[in-house]
Amino acid sequence: MSDLSEVVKKLNRIEQLLVLVTRAHLAPVFEKEFADPRMFQLYELTGTHGQREIKKKLNMSANTISDAWKRWEQLGLLTREGQEYRKVL
Repeated sequence: MSDLSEVVKKLNRIEQLLVLVTRAHLAPVFEKEFADPRMFQLYELTGTHGQREIKKKLNMSANTISDAWKRWEQLGLLTREGQEYRKVL
């Protein structure tokens, strides 16, 4: 097996472990933030749909969506890439 494939295997394992640790650390935050099922739907659509589409789909105001995204970024649930947000998990 090549050195490169070994490195890739180790990096994949590190990624798996980081996801497990992150999920455990963020579990209480997820429980609090997603007690409202619509907020969970918003989170699920984040990164795959634009704000206008989410607004129509969930019947939410742009302010509600924007405020949630900003709060989730501060909590570490989202990261910002340019003008868009991406989920960490």
